[in-house]
Formats: sequence, C-alpha cells, structure tokens
Amino acid sequence: MNNNVLHDFYYGNIVPNEKRFVLNSEFGRAAKEISEADEYLHSILDEAGLAVLDKLTSAQMTLDSITAEENYIDGFKTGARFVLAIMDDLHGDTRPVTE
Repeated sequence: MNNNVLHDFYYGNIVPNEKRFVLNSEFGRAAKEISEADEYLHSILDEAGLAVLDKLTSAQMTLDSITAEENYIDGFKTGARFVLAIMDDLHGDTRPVTE
C-alpha cells in the first residue's frame, strides 16, 4: 500500500474542509434546496429583509464551520486514542499468542 499522507500533509494537499459531492445524492439535493430557497427569498425580500437574511445566513455558516472543525478535531483525537489503545500491549491479563 502506497500511503503518502505525510507527503500530502506537508505539501498542503490534505484539505478536510473542502469536499466535492455527488449532485444527485441526499447532500446534493439538500444543497440545491437551500440554494433555490435562498434565490427565492432574495427575489421577494426588500432591502431590510435581505439584510436580515444575509445576517442569518452568515451566522449559520459560522456555526456550521465551528461545528465541522470541532467534529473533525474530535474525530482525529478519537482515532488517535484507538491507535494508542491498540498499541497498549500491557493492558489486561492475557498476552498475544505471537509473543
């Protein structure tokens, strides 16, 4: 297995917050629905309403970004804990047969 994760990380090729998605997936359909609702609201709201909508959209994007970052970090930490637990050969009363 050719694993270049350290190489890719060093050169900035790992960008977890940038993803592509399949247009006809559940995610794609939800994104399309949001986009269509946003376009519709922009077409019917007055200037004051648009200001509120833009403020709401910005606040929601901030919350989504914070949540995504915290979930990513939590997932990474959980993965690291799994690795540490796997490498802890002194845990428990039994030992692997390969020793």
